Amino acid sequence: MTFALRSRLMIAGVVVAFLAAVFLAIVSPNRALAHPLGNFTINRYSRIEVYSDVVRVQYVLDVAEIPTFQQMASVDTDGDGLVSDAEAQVFATKTAGDLAQNLSLQLHGESESLGLTASRATFPEGQGGLQTTRLTATYEAPAPSGLTTLGYRDGNYADRIGWREIVVLPFTGAKLSGDFPTRDVSSALTNYPADQISSPLDTSSVSFSFDATTAVRAPALSDIPIAAKAPERSGTAFASLINADSLTLKVIILALLAAFAFGALHVVEPGHGKTMVAAYFVGVKGTARQALSLGLIVAATHTVGVLAIGLLAIFGSQYILPETLYPWLSLASGLMVLALGLRLLAQRSGGRILHKLSHALPFGYHHHEHDHAPASASSGVPPWKTLVAIGLADGLTPSPSALVVLLAAVSLHRIGLGIALIVSFSVGLATVLAGISLGLLFFRGAMDGLSRLASATRVPIISRIAPSLAGEGVIVRALPMAGALALVAVGLLLTLSALGQPIVSL
Repeated sequence: MTFALRSRLMIAGVVVAFLAAVFLAIVSPNRALAHPLGNFTINRYSRIEVYSDVVRVQYVLDVAEIPTFQQMASVDTDGDGLVSDAEAQVFATKTAGDLAQNLSLQLHGESESLGLTASRATFPEGQGGLQTTRLTATYEAPAPSGLTTLGYRDGNYADRIGWREIVVLPFTGAKLSGDFPTRDVSSALTNYPADQISSPLDTSSVSFSFDATTAVRAPALSDIPIAAKAPERSGTAFASLINADSLTLKVIILALLAAFAFGALHVVEPGHGKTMVAAYFVGVKGTARQALSLGLIVAATHTVGVLAIGLLAIFGSQYILPETLYPWLSLASGLMVLALGLRLLAQRSGGRILHKLSHALPFGYHHHEHDHAPASASSGVPPWKTLVAIGLADGLTPSPSALVVLLAAVSLHRIGLGIALIVSFSVGLATVLAGISLGLLFFRGAMDGLSRLASATRVPIISRIAPSLAGEGVIVRALPMAGALALVAVGLLLTLSALGQPIVSL
């Protein structure tokens, strides 16, 4: 095979790989989401019931741990740390009245006001011993006779992340027609389907026609079921470490070891930094020291990120909601990784266009040799600033469950333990990433050793086959380009996933 033909095949392979990476990034952006932000959510549910005398709306609000923590001062008005029945009812009545202002009901195209007939608030225990909020309210409007069109819209918390569900109860005897949901997917926000946590329901309006002439009269009010505990969310086991009943030395040591293990397992979950780090260390000839340093950078970045967002949640939520930062942090991380990938691709390819583009990117290599040497000649040890950039990109978006641990530590007056658990979690996360990096460096070293062994042997078969598989052949020559392409693909996935999240203006 001639050199020109091999060059064309290599270029064709690069183009195909790059197009495949773009395609995967476009068709599956949601799979790169690391966190569905369950602990930040404000979830809404409406059940519409049509009777012969009234149209009834059963409304449920499920507020997760972090926003409940932020609003608790307005609920516990006497500041004794406990929510009395009287305080809960005052909160329920006021909140239900506020919610009604953003509920729109139209009958025959005319707006109808929904009157509040009942409300109740409870505060089930969530992650880390933090409370959540569950509010149920019943609203009613007179039902007209004859064929009627109904339009309903819930405009509450439109700018907040969460589950949004509307159900129409079909068993009242009314004749209903139209396209409307009748299946209660979340059981009134008590049981979220696990396969829909990362892409929750987002139904805020419904319209249909009905004739209530044959419907039964509205029965007496009965409460929508009240959950004894908050619905399960990701990270529950880690968050539970902070509220152990007793804090003996043995319990603390076991909690720290468990936090380390949870951090290590966190890396295994889909969409996390292992792919990014693996792609990077495939494409460069790093050192063991750099692999270990990368782990330390990720651990420090993750810990500082949790502390910073925690302080914002406690003191600055009236200015910036903490959950609005996550899409921006994810976007910044994706763009950083994409820039690093393009920089590596520019250096490995030796192409003029990518070479010029690389000088415009803020992160990565500063390549001053303009001879456009082949990839094997330019695959030296990466500079430290590139390593810092990849570490920052990986640790930039902290785990929400770690933030829950911090807020629970503040609530339980266990701040020292909370910070220690977060550090241990971050170290566990970073240890696995460093291990992946070391493993990849070992693989590259083994391939180089195989190349040297092949060149030194006198056995004809080995001397012919081994170089084609090792340092003189396809695999090692392709590793730098493959790593650069993989890093570009990861950057695209992270960027498009961040753009797919509901970004709220800061």
